[in-house]
Amino acid sequence: MSSLNFVGTIANRMEIIAPLVKSGKVLDMGVVESRRGRRDTESQLERHHSNLLFRQICELNSNCLGVDIDSEGIELLTEQGFNARTADVVTMDLEEQFDTIIAGEIIEHLPNVGQFLENMYRHLSTDGTLVITTPNPFYSKQSFKIWRYNCPQVHEEHTCWFDPITLCNLCRMCGLNPYAVHWVQPKSDWFKALPARFRSYFSHSFMILAKRGN
Repeated sequence: MSSLNFVGTIANRMEIIAPLVKSGKVLDMGVVESRRGRRDTESQLERHHSNLLFRQICELNSNCLGVDIDSEGIELLTEQGFNARTADVVTMDLEEQFDTIIAGEIIEHLPNVGQFLENMYRHLSTDGTLVITTPNPFYSKQSFKIWRYNCPQVHEEHTCWFDPITLCNLCRMCGLNPYAVHWVQPKSDWFKALPARFRSYFSHSFMILAKRGN
């Protein structure tokens, strides 16, 4: 744990992402943010219209490409004027590199995170930055769920859990150099998130910033 650069806690991912995406070529993945187990894609996009991460990034930089495996959602975003493409982030070859790549809440949905990270290495420019955010398995609310229901709360499409230590280890194995870790703790639901004020490892999620390794 001492080898990781824990920078601090933020309330909103855009605090870190916004300065990184204001210039250069940007790739954002998982832009549809669909949840078909609960609602259809079109309803999901309408539900999250104003706070969809992809929309916020495009407002800062028009040179942004969004990709998602959900072809229906990509078609809807394209009709709205966004630069979006259907692709499998694990195996895609976009034949270009990007200055900033955003992997927001996507790795926990993938069948092979190592293969995905190696693919991000290939798509990242020499001095580019990869931004990864993912839920924290040690989030204090999960402990509450286990105590009450004997089971953590798990998204119906999630395949895996990571914490900063294990994810940074995997990044290094895939040729990436993680240089900063931020805890992410929204200001809402403050009571169940109270332990995070005393131990940051109980935070809601975390963000890793990485560059290509030497």
